[in-house]
Amino acid sequence: MNVVGRAARRIGRELKKYSRLRKARREGLVYVKPNFVYQPDVTPESVVIDAGCSYEADFSVYMMNRHGVRAFGVDPTRKHREALRILESKYPGRFVHLPCAIAAADGTLTFHESRTNESGSLMKDHVNVIQDETTSYDVEGLGLDSLLARVGVAAVDILKLDLEGSEYELFAGVTGEQLQPFKQIFVEFHHHAVSHFSEADTRRIVKRICGFGFREFSLDDHNYLFRRA
Repeated sequence: MNVVGRAARRIGRELKKYSRLRKARREGLVYVKPNFVYQPDVTPESVVIDAGCSYEADFSVYMMNRHGVRAFGVDPTRKHREALRILESKYPGRFVHLPCAIAAADGTLTFHESRTNESGSLMKDHVNVIQDETTSYDVEGLGLDSLLARVGVAAVDILKLDLEGSEYELFAGVTGEQLQPFKQIFVEFHHHAVSHFSEADTRRIVKRICGFGFREFSLDDHNYLFRRA
């Protein structure tokens, strides 16, 4: 694609996002840069699970500072652990790091940590795994039922998932019963980063989640908020 074509596509994306931001505000949603959208009916008693939180756990930090929630940062990446330990010390009793990976089922999984990029993946064909120098090691995988048991709650106000491709397998086999405890689910889809998934796969999973009683909202057809219909 030539320079003019790329510029036209970029302008088109920005116009679409601007229009959808206006719609989000009309629906009472809150936008948090770079890509989070959520419904702000949360309180200091609310629980947020921030999966794939990375070393900054920026969504957790925002939600704790803005709403006083309890946040659980789920991330198996070894190089992020010290930063997340410091966050636990900064927010005692309000932020907890779980060094696990959310997956379709419980078990031991192989995680590929990029030495140069922030994000690694369970997916061997993730762009960061293919292009970067990586270190691979076993991590604990938790299905949604076990995740709730580990956190020790029956319901979660917001589940945010940045799983670097693992979201497709998770939602391909999920049941409505497993999703029932979650009031809002925010998912970053990775059809752009994992070669064997496409935008069609993303649309298929979005439709499947909506079939369990959620309605979807997206600013960019890439990051989706699901909330109870």
